[in-house]
Amino acid sequence: MKREPLFFPRVFDDPAAAKKYAASNSSRGRQVGKIVAKNLVKEGFLKGRILDAGCGAGDLAIELARQIPGTEIVGLDLSEPLLELARSSAAETGLTNRVSFEKGDVQQMPFPDGWFDLAVSLNTLNVVEDPVAMLNEIERVLSPAGRLLLSAIKRSWVGIFMPIFKTAYTLQEVEEILKRSRLRPWKIYERFFWLGIETCASGEFLSDR
Repeated sequence: MKREPLFFPRVFDDPAAAKKYAASNSSRGRQVGKIVAKNLVKEGFLKGRILDAGCGAGDLAIELARQIPGTEIVGLDLSEPLLELARSSAAETGLTNRVSFEKGDVQQMPFPDGWFDLAVSLNTLNVVEDPVAMLNEIERVLSPAGRLLLSAIKRSWVGIFMPIFKTAYTLQEVEEILKRSRLRPWKIYERFFWLGIETCASGEFLSDR
């Protein structure tokens, strides 16, 4: 199945469209946040700076902050309407002292080198114009011992029924993107609907435990 162009904007500028998009993705963001937090805590990750690259309405970032109280989290996105929703949610949950949301491009981030201990990203790889640039920027802003946990939908026959899957990359395409990037040692794993990418400077991957 050939990859098809996005049928929604890369950046949501319309508040109504942003709100609709956020509502359809909030459950997934919270679910991923709980799973990631559980694995990180089990490993002993109890504090540090976390980047949510392509944070959308902030559900993943907020859930990580809820589950791991010692963290400071920054969400980065280009959609001001989605960022407004994220900031509102953070205020409602009383997390504005540890969670912030900034407008910026994940392909050219406004952060110093080595600033974050962890980077997470949910379904942004398929949306950006240059996924290699995004991965290179994540590598730049991660600390030497930092890691990336990324999840993205996978192109498959499911696209016959759910067009969003036609816009995604295949496993082989993601592997080629990773090989072209400067990302530190990585592994990729495949699930029915999605792909996971994990890096680890020490070579000890969460998914192997």
